[in-house]
Amino acid sequence: MTHWQAAALAAAGFLALAGCAPKATDSAAFEKQTKDDVRKFIPALNTGDVESILAQYAPDAEVMAPGNSRAVGHDAIRALMMKLSGELQAGGIALVANDDDKAAASGDLGYHSGSFDVQDAAGTVVDRGNYLAVMQRQPDGKWLMIRDIWNSDRPPPAPAATEAPAETPPAN
Repeated sequence: MTHWQAAALAAAGFLALAGCAPKATDSAAFEKQTKDDVRKFIPALNTGDVESILAQYAPDAEVMAPGNSRAVGHDAIRALMMKLSGELQAGGIALVANDDDKAAASGDLGYHSGSFDVQDAAGTVVDRGNYLAVMQRQPDGKWLMIRDIWNSDRPPPAPAATEAPAETPPAN
């Protein structure tokens, strides 16, 4: 192999590898979109607009909500969100996003995290929680959630008290 052939082969290999690099991520655009999305998600959950919520999830997304089984895919996520929205409305409570959220992306993956308050009808905070969503850039360039999880800051309820078994009289 001549010197020129080796150089041409090395250049071709470099170009092939460079073509495999992930797309550049516009961090500011990602952060704006994800923060805008959560500002739409929470009111949609409060009002039962489940289809608007689903538009933010990839078709094979997974949602891990406290006290519920993992919901995988749009059908399961739709059912979960309908249940959660109904519980919010029946309880007279609403979620409110706080302004402490953060978002970052690299390549085709990103995350969005933050906190929320749960308020009663009078606006009193009755609970607080945190969330983390993993986003993936889709072929059309839109970022959709592929994993979503949140929790309450309150400790779990204490176990129900159980009655002590009745004493049996000693056998004679």
